[in-house]
Amino acid sequence: MSLSNDTRRLIRQIIRQVHPDLFAANPYERQCNSDSLQVLNAYVDDLAKGLSPPPARLEFYVREAGALMKREAELPDTGSLAPLFFSFGLITAEELQAADPYATVQDTNFLSWLQETVHEAVRTAEQHELLKWRIRKYRDTLQEKFSLTAVQVGAEYAVSLSEQERQVEALTTLEYGLSSLYQEGMSFDGLSIQLYHPDMCPVESYAYMDEQGEYQMQTSYMKSYIADDGTVHLVADSTTIREQIKALDLDRARMLAFVADFWLGRVKELTPAVQTLLGVKAVWCDTKTEQNSQKFVIWAGYLLEKREDIRRHLGGRTFAFSLIVHSESDGPLINFHTSSPILNVRTDCPPQHLLEFLVSETGIAASEAATEVQSSREREEALLEKVRKAFGLKCIIKICMNDKVLEGAQRLLEHADLIKTTVNLKGASIALDDCYELWDSGFISVPYNFKIHELPSKIKLLQSGQRLSDVSSSNGASSSASLVARAVPSGLRQNATGPLTSRPCSRVGTRLHTASQPQRFSRPSGTAQSVTAQIILYVGSKPGRGACTLVQRFVV
Repeated sequence: MSLSNDTRRLIRQIIRQVHPDLFAANPYERQCNSDSLQVLNAYVDDLAKGLSPPPARLEFYVREAGALMKREAELPDTGSLAPLFFSFGLITAEELQAADPYATVQDTNFLSWLQETVHEAVRTAEQHELLKWRIRKYRDTLQEKFSLTAVQVGAEYAVSLSEQERQVEALTTLEYGLSSLYQEGMSFDGLSIQLYHPDMCPVESYAYMDEQGEYQMQTSYMKSYIADDGTVHLVADSTTIREQIKALDLDRARMLAFVADFWLGRVKELTPAVQTLLGVKAVWCDTKTEQNSQKFVIWAGYLLEKREDIRRHLGGRTFAFSLIVHSESDGPLINFHTSSPILNVRTDCPPQHLLEFLVSETGIAASEAATEVQSSREREEALLEKVRKAFGLKCIIKICMNDKVLEGAQRLLEHADLIKTTVNLKGASIALDDCYELWDSGFISVPYNFKIHELPSKIKLLQSGQRLSDVSSSNGASSSASLVARAVPSGLRQNATGPLTSRPCSRVGTRLHTASQPQRFSRPSGTAQSVTAQIILYVGSKPGRGACTLVQRFVV
C-alpha cells in the first residue's frame, strides 16, 4: 500500500527542516537528525511495502528563530505517522486522533511532468540564488560598516523566496536602526547580532489584570535580549528597533562574547590533539552553548593527561570513524550505529571506558563498518556527480534512502538520452525523492522509481529495426502509450500537404499521425525510386495540442 501525496508532502516538510546538511556547524544535532531519519526511512519503507513496522522513537533538532529546538515523536506499530506530524505542528490534535495511516497515490507521467516543471523550477532557482547573494552581500556590508563580528538573520538557510524577501526587509530595518544610533555616538564594535523579521520571530505570552480586575492573556513577539554567548537578539521592527538596542547593555554583550570566544578558542586548540591521540578521522563537539564548550575542554584535558597510557594501549592504531563529543545526559556513554561513520561520546565518559571500547572487538567492528559506510558514500557521490554531468544539472541531492538513491541515479543515467530529447535540464537542481514536487527554492523532487512506461524499450526496438506489432504479438501485450509519427521528406520538394490525422494500428493499439491525403513528391531526374524521409516520433495526442511529447527522430 502506497502513502498518499499529502502524507509524502508532510514528510518532505519535516525533512527540509531536519536535513543533516543544514546542521554542519552542529555535529551532534546533525548526527542525531541523521540517525532519526534512517529510522524514519525504514518505518516509511515498511509502510510502502504494505508491512507493519515496529514501533519507533524519533528525536530531531530544528532551528526556530536562531535557536535549536528538539522535536520528539513515538511512532506506533499501526503504521501511523500522525504523531510525527503533530510534533512538528503540521496537523491538529483532532487530525492526530482521526489520522488514517494508509492511502493510495496516483501515478505520474515522468516526462510530461518534468517538461512542465523544469522551466519554472530553473526560474525560481535563479531568483533564489540572486536573493541569497543579495542577502550575503548586505550582511557583509553591515558587518564592515559598523565593525560587527557577525550578522545572522532568520534561519541559517531560507528555503523560500518569501522568506528571503523578509530577510532583506529585516536587514534594511537593522541598517536604519544602527545608522541612526551610530550618528548619535553609539558604537557596535565586536557585536554579534541575531535578527528576526516580525512575521517570523518567537512570540511571548504573558498574563495581566485589566482595569476590571480580570486576568487577561496577551501574546506579542519576543523582547530583545543578550544571550549567554553575547549574541544580541533583535526584532526588525522599524518602530522599535532603536529603543530595543538602546535598552541593552552592549558592554555586557561584548564581555560575554569575549568569554565565549575564549572557550571556543580552547576547543579549537584541543580538538586536533585529541584526534591525533585517539587515531580517529575527526573530532567534533557541541559548542552551541558556553557550558558545552567548557565541558569538552575539561573532558579533553583529562584525556590528554592520560596520553601515555592511551598511546601504550592503542599501539598506534587508527580508526575509520569520527568522534562527536556531546553533553546530552540521555543515552549511553558511547553510542555507535553500523550505518554511520560516527561514534557518539558523552563529555562525562571516563577516558578508561573509551579506551576499553576502542581496543575491544566492538571498536574494531565499528571501524570496519565506518570504512564500508564511507566507501558507500563515495560510490554514491561519484554516481550522483555522473548524473549531474550527464544532464548539466546545477546540483543533485538525495532525500530518499541510500539504496533508493542508487536506484534512482541509475535509472536517470539509463534513460538520459530519452529524457534529454524531451526536456533540457541544464542548470536545474534535482532532489532524488519519492514523489514529484517543485520546491519554493526551485529544486525539483523526482521519485527514484519514476516510470517512463514502456517507451524506452519500444524506442530501442525501433532503433534495432524491429516492428512494434511483431514484438507485441509475440509477447501478447499492447502498448500503454500512443505513438505519433510525422513523415517529412529529406532533401525533396513536397507538392501537397494535408492535416495530420490518426490511424490506429490494430495489432499494437497505437495511433500513427500522418497526412490525411497521400503525399506526392517531385523526384529529381536520375534519382533512385526510394524516398528518404525523416520520421519524428511523438507520444500523446496530435502534435500542436499541448499533450504531445517529442521522443525520437529517425531517418529511414
